[in-house]
Amino acid sequence: MADVRIDRASGHDWDGVARLLQQCQLPLAGAEEHLASFRVAREGATIVAVAGFEPRGDSVLLRSFAVSPEWRGTGLGAMLLGRLEADAREAGARTAYLLTTTADHYFARHGFERMPRDSAPDALRASVEFQGACPASATFMGKSLRTWRDLRVRIATTDDAEAIAAIYAPVVADTTISFEVVPPTVDEMRARIAATLQRLPWLVSLDAAGRVDGYVYAGRHRERAAYQWAVDVTAYVREDARRSGVGRRLYGALFEELRRLGYCQAFAGIALPNAASVALHEAMGFEKLGVYRNVGFKFDRWHDVGWWQKELQLPARPIAPLRFEGP
Repeated sequence: MADVRIDRASGHDWDGVARLLQQCQLPLAGAEEHLASFRVAREGATIVAVAGFEPRGDSVLLRSFAVSPEWRGTGLGAMLLGRLEADAREAGARTAYLLTTTADHYFARHGFERMPRDSAPDALRASVEFQGACPASATFMGKSLRTWRDLRVRIATTDDAEAIAAIYAPVVADTTISFEVVPPTVDEMRARIAATLQRLPWLVSLDAAGRVDGYVYAGRHRERAAYQWAVDVTAYVREDARRSGVGRRLYGALFEELRRLGYCQAFAGIALPNAASVALHEAMGFEKLGVYRNVGFKFDRWHDVGWWQKELQLPARPIAPLRFEGP
């Protein structure tokens, strides 16, 4: 599939943006005025997707969200929406709103909730889009722009290696939860973090004192190209922080990032029995696939591993996942 890139729009893009909006039967009124806040996706020199926003107080009104028909179902729209939401956060917006006549189910899958139109903030009502460009029958939707980065979760760094190694060491030494038999050194953990962050997320959770109380990361599910949209995921929580919501917070943050990057399926292998881990994964939407019988030998006996799967998203024609941008 041809490469596509997502850029900020410039004044030279207006003709291409207008053509795509007209092709998708979206209004032009007020769009050119806010072109500086737009993002465009290009295949070569051709604009194949566009979206923008109008700043309205501490909110934004998303508008002009259009994807060329041949690029629908590829995940490009989700990537474009993620970039636009990041731009809105950077601009200081706390909430994003939109009006849609045909795509309410799509936006609901991306965290937007249907709202009464008369509940719109006064600042939004001054928008040409709100006043008449979209018909009165359009669905009004809103979404908080608060993200996992606001929830005591951040990207791991190699400086976290000591704390992460300390959380993991007793799991290796004392349990069959991990099939490693020798706890990795701090230097080995530092190397693992650095290697993962070259492409995929590794996140840590912080307690009230700012100490690492858990971590989560993703790894490639298989090496062959057709598997590139699938990942294996792993989470560990410090012993004194278990059953306090840390695992849910970490997984929620990881899934948000994986969707933004374009990944579609997440898999988790759980050494059995492990009722707490099974409960966490099923609470996060994983479904059990099956069991590898007697696949691991540790502490002088054989152990089973159960496999669980979570669908993150399922575009009909996915584009290659983005590379994660670490610290």
